Amino acid sequence: MDPIVQSVIIWIITGLLGAAVGAAVSWWRGSRRHDRALEAGVRELLLCKLEQLRAQMVAGGGVADEDLKSRSQRIYDAYHGLDGNGHGTAINDDIQHAPIRPRQ
Repeated sequence: MDPIVQSVIIWIITGLLGAAVGAAVSWWRGSRRHDRALEAGVRELLLCKLEQLRAQMVAGGGVADEDLKSRSQRIYDAYHGLDGNGHGTAINDDIQHAPIRPRQ
């Protein structure tokens, strides 16, 4: 094979491989950015729900029934699994340490 043709083929292959690797890295970075944004959004929504549950407890005289406590714990577990901070922990602790409303 002619050395010039061989060099051109090598340049073309190198260029195509470089483009493919660049595209893959770009896609991966975009995907990670999207995943981080979704994770942050879900974490924030879970924190908002914990705050709503605590407000519900406070409006009920600072007493929580078993359902509210168990929902709060499940939401907190998901929040914590997404690396939530100590604010959500404090809210869940408030709810978990509240007196239990007697069943009617």
